[in-house]
Amino acid sequence: MPDRFGPRGVIAVAVPQQNSNMQPEYEAMRPQGINNQMYRFDISDHIKVPEAVLTTLPQVRGCWPDMVICSNSLEMRWWSTERQALYRKQIRDVLPDLPFVTATDACVAALKTVGAKRIGVISPMSEEMSESARAYYQAHGFEVPNATWLKVATSDRIIDIPVDAINAAFDRVDTDDIDTFLHVGGALGIVDMLDDLEARLGRPVVSSNAATYWYALRMMGIEDEMDRGGQLTRMPLAGHLREP
Repeated sequence: MPDRFGPRGVIAVAVPQQNSNMQPEYEAMRPQGINNQMYRFDISDHIKVPEAVLTTLPQVRGCWPDMVICSNSLEMRWWSTERQALYRKQIRDVLPDLPFVTATDACVAALKTVGAKRIGVISPMSEEMSESARAYYQAHGFEVPNATWLKVATSDRIIDIPVDAINAAFDRVDTDDIDTFLHVGGALGIVDMLDDLEARLGRPVVSSNAATYWYALRMMGIEDEMDRGGQLTRMPLAGHLREP
């Protein structure tokens, strides 16, 4: 519920305890009158991240949130639309009375909002996991002619990727046959880079954290234009995208 530091609403954000980038990114995107509260889950076992999130979610009730964000890009770990539907149901079972968004659903809504048809995907981990992300977005009707990966061995090391390597990854998928860039994996920490990337690449860049926070705010009815995060964050959410 709204409180003294969040008269427009309180957002509970579930983030990995090993990730130091996501909390400051969400705080940097926070509009006046919103109170962000962080809740941490363990990603030591990369394959069991969904279970870790579900274990942590009951704690979020402690801040009386108006919205809950599940921040991880689960589509980069052998995911499917069916598994995402089940995960959404599992969250609803844990939080039957609270609105929530997931990063995976947010990126789909964001791509549709910017009019993406053919996307280039940047994923921080292995080729195999990047191919999972490619297949997930193809299942949602997007063509994915290009994908690249940063070959990070474990999730907790994504925060160490240097800016030059991030820019190089975008350059690898920068071909004439894509209309939108998609970055999945919130640990990379690129919200402050997105407007410059769009200016350099000449096309929209949808990035996990920016898309997720934008989606959460829009689902709360907050239409503020954000001052970072790319062109998406200055756009409204179409009514038909309010359900995953």
